[in-house]
Amino acid sequence: MEDATISNASSEDRVKAEAPQLAAVLKEMKEGLDTVRIKVQALTAKVKSNNYPTVEGISYLEAKHLLLLNYCQSLVYYLLRKARGFSINGHPVVQSLVEIRLFLEKIRPIDKKLQYQIEKLTKVTASTTENVQPGEKESQAGVPQRTDDLLKYRPNPDMLVSKADVTSKDGNDVYRPPKFAPTLMEEDKLSKQDKNALRKEKNTLRQARQSAFVRELVDDLEGRPEEIVESVGAESLELARYRAKMEDRARQEEELFMRAPITKKEKQREKHLKKSRNGLLGLTDNFYDEIKTLPLEDENDGQIPSFSSARGGMGERHKKRKSIGGGL
Repeated sequence: MEDATISNASSEDRVKAEAPQLAAVLKEMKEGLDTVRIKVQALTAKVKSNNYPTVEGISYLEAKHLLLLNYCQSLVYYLLRKARGFSINGHPVVQSLVEIRLFLEKIRPIDKKLQYQIEKLTKVTASTTENVQPGEKESQAGVPQRTDDLLKYRPNPDMLVSKADVTSKDGNDVYRPPKFAPTLMEEDKLSKQDKNALRKEKNTLRQARQSAFVRELVDDLEGRPEEIVESVGAESLELARYRAKMEDRARQEEELFMRAPITKKEKQREKHLKKSRNGLLGLTDNFYDEIKTLPLEDENDGQIPSFSSARGGMGERHKKRKSIGGGL
């Protein structure tokens, strides 16, 4: 008995707490039901008088009507439990209301797309039924109906969005790319310490890319073939930058399938770097000119020939052969 009295008291308290909200919902529901009743009675009268043939309807509208009917039934049961003070926590009717409401929200784009065609069909049926007289209906009962023009149900071109209208909204001829996915720069939210750390990391990565040891290590890990480069001594920073620039140029040419033009200034710079290469590669260009005057001991006759004498002897023997040939 005590449990029953406690439950009755709790239900009464719940009803008193939810009574204002329930009264407002019931009032709104009564107004909606009055409007629906008037429309349904008019449609029912037309259907009974065979003004609206409902044999072959649109399946989409039938499914939507069933959803709305089920939603109204669940809503009435929900209000009934509210009016009697029963709890609805975890009740299946709440889940049913949520599911049906979700379905109705999801099919709104379909309603928008089919609205024009449905209006066309209703206008055509209304016009045909109004034009046909009662006497003509009996005479045309056994006559096959004429096929309607299919172009009546075509999409309305006025509802389409023109590309010219979209592009001419700005008023000026400046091209503005569309903003599909606007992004927010995250660097603005970084603190000063994070920015310094990020800058330091970028500098370290740039220095590592310029290091020959790191390049060899990366090539070894990726399994690239060993590249033999003709170099004398350490490469200069200018040459390393030039080589990185040329590698980027070659990569872009491979991606775009197009040769990048080389200016006259770049050709001169390439020639200078290949010739000097930190001032060490051209060190041996005049080597023989510098050492040709140095004395070298001949192992055979003990004389001290030189590069100039050797070249002179070759010239004398050549001259003698020419003179002998001329004398003969």
